[in-house]
Amino acid sequence: MNDIKGKIVKRIDELIEKGENVLSTYKPNPPNVIGFPTLDSGKFVEWQTQVLNFLINLLGLSHIYVQSFKDKVTEGYESHVKMGQGILNAVKEDILGGYLTDIKTLISAEVFSDFLEMAEHLLENGYKDPAASLCGAVLENGLRKIAMKKGIGVKASDDLNSLNDKCANGGVYNRLTQKKIKVWIDIRNKADHGQFNEYSEKDVQEMLKGIRDFLADYLK
Repeated sequence: MNDIKGKIVKRIDELIEKGENVLSTYKPNPPNVIGFPTLDSGKFVEWQTQVLNFLINLLGLSHIYVQSFKDKVTEGYESHVKMGQGILNAVKEDILGGYLTDIKTLISAEVFSDFLEMAEHLLENGYKDPAASLCGAVLENGLRKIAMKKGIGVKASDDLNSLNDKCANGGVYNRLTQKKIKVWIDIRNKADHGQFNEYSEKDVQEMLKGIRDFLADYLK
């Protein structure tokens, strides 16, 4: 199992188990009293908050699983906790089945991070030119995935400049970010065309950091 997917599934299992601990605090209402929460309120709120934070960070605020949890798991009743556990189990099943595109994006981000670490290693050992080319390849792949995630039509023939323009025109990011990306594209093109004297090691260092920060912001 992919490492990041395994960590997510493990956390889901932990939250489901924590829900069982909340259920174990059940105490019935006093005689002739109905309608009050029957679980320890402190433990319930702790669990509820942790699950909601996990789901929002994983899937985004507007995702159907997040909205379902917010709507159905509101008070310290057995039925509410069990519904929350059901939602967690559904998320887990979709992750294991590969049905959540958000998880695929997270895995892509991890892969990109690995390639950027390779580029950093090249740079640290004096190989600025292959480092620049590798950074550019990561950026191109990342822009393509970002555009597709936002519903922007892309073609196999789209190059970095085209992808950058489409993302900016589609409102994915502002014109200032578009200009920053154009600088990275220029360095990548010079590296790919053997114009090695037209950019410096410092330029590649800034390119690497910029691409890493950019993908961290937009591939989530």
